[in-house]
Amino acid sequence: MCKKAAKPIPVMILNIGMSSNRIYFKGLSALRFFAATAVIFHHIEQYKYWQGHASIWGAAGWVGNFVDALGHKAVSFFFVLSGFLITYLLLAELNKTGTVALKKFYLRRVLRIWPLYYLVALTALFVLPAITQFAQWEPLMKENFGMVVFLYLIILPNLLRITPVQVVGANQAWSVGVEEQFYLIWPLLVRWFHKRLPMFLVLFIFIKMGIQLFFGWGEGYFEGTTAKVSGQLATLLGHMQIEQMAIGGFGAWWLFVKNQKVLNLLYHPVVHAAAWLFFATFFVWKYHFFGSTLFEGTVFLLIILNVSTNPKFPLNLEAKFLTHMGNISYGIYMLHTLVIALLLQLLEQWQLPAIWLNLGLYVLAPAFTFLLAHVSYKYFESYFLRFKDKFSVVESSSK
Repeated sequence: MCKKAAKPIPVMILNIGMSSNRIYFKGLSALRFFAATAVIFHHIEQYKYWQGHASIWGAAGWVGNFVDALGHKAVSFFFVLSGFLITYLLLAELNKTGTVALKKFYLRRVLRIWPLYYLVALTALFVLPAITQFAQWEPLMKENFGMVVFLYLIILPNLLRITPVQVVGANQAWSVGVEEQFYLIWPLLVRWFHKRLPMFLVLFIFIKMGIQLFFGWGEGYFEGTTAKVSGQLATLLGHMQIEQMAIGGFGAWWLFVKNQKVLNLLYHPVVHAAAWLFFATFFVWKYHFFGSTLFEGTVFLLIILNVSTNPKFPLNLEAKFLTHMGNISYGIYMLHTLVIALLLQLLEQWQLPAIWLNLGLYVLAPAFTFLLAHVSYKYFESYFLRFKDKFSVVESSSK
C-alpha cells in the first residue's frame, strides 16, 4: 500500500448548484428516484402473483418482460451508479490525501445503509409474519427461519437467491447485500491499483466473469452434488453483479482524469441516442446471454455520464422535488415491499373486485411508500447521517 500517491490524480469537482467544496453530479437524484419507483411496480405484480391474484409478473411476451425489466434493470442501474459514485469519491480522496481512510469509509457506509436495512429486515422477519399471511412462502420460512435470520443479520441476504426462500417485505435487500460486499473490498482495491485503474478494472471484470463461466460450465460437466454446487455458485455469481459496479468505475476514471477524447465519444449525439434506444429495448426485448450484464452496465453508464456531465443534455432534472425524492430513494427501495404486503392483505380483507384491488395497489402503494420514506429520512435516517458527515474526507452532496 502506498501512503501517498506519487503523482496526484487531477481532480474535477462538479458543483452545479452546490458549494464549491462538495462533489455533486446533477440529475442523478432524479434517476435514483425513477429507478426506485420502477421497482415498486415490479413488486406489486410479484406480490399479487404470490397471493394467487391475476398478475402479469412472469407472463410471456413483452408485457411480462416489461414488468420484469422494471425491477431487474433498475437494480442494474443502481449497481452501475454505485460503482461510479464510490470510485469517483475514492479517487478524489486519494488525490486530496494520498490514501483512503478505510475506517472512515466503512463508518460512512454503516451509518448510511445499516440503520434502515436492519429496521426493515427485523420488521419483515419478526413483525410482518404475525400480521400477514403469504401462504406460498410461510412453510419455507418456518423450515429455514434460523438460516434466514442469520444471513440477514450478517448482511448476506443475496445467498438466499440460490434457495426457494423469499422474505416477504425484505426480498429486495439481496441487492443491498451485494453492494455492501462490494464496498468491503473496493476501497482497498482502488487504493492499491489507482495508478493503473483501467487495466485493473478490465482484469477485475475478466476474473469475475471467468469464474462465473467456469461454474456454469461445471454444472453441465460434473455429476451429482458437484454439479449441483457448481450450478448454485454460478447462479450466486450471476446475481452478484459486481462487474456492473466495475463498469461504473470506468466512467469515474475517465471523468476524473478528464480524458476528453473518451468523454467526447461518450457525449456524441449518436452514442447518446443509441444508449437511450438500447435502454428502451430492455423493456420489450427478452434476452439472456452470458455477458448481458456488461451490455446493460455500459448502456447505464452512458446514460449516467450524459445526464450528469454532458453540458448538452437537453433536460433539466434538478427540480427541488426530484432532488428530495432522490435523497429518500434508499428509503423508497427498502420500505416499499413492506407497504405492498400490508396493503395487499388489507385490500384482500375487503374482498374488492380485481379492478379496485389493482387500482388501490397502484395508487396507494407508491403514495404510502413515498410518505413513509420521507418520514424515515427526516426522523430516522437523518439522525445517523449527521454522524456520517463527521467521517467525510471528501464532501459529497449525495445522500
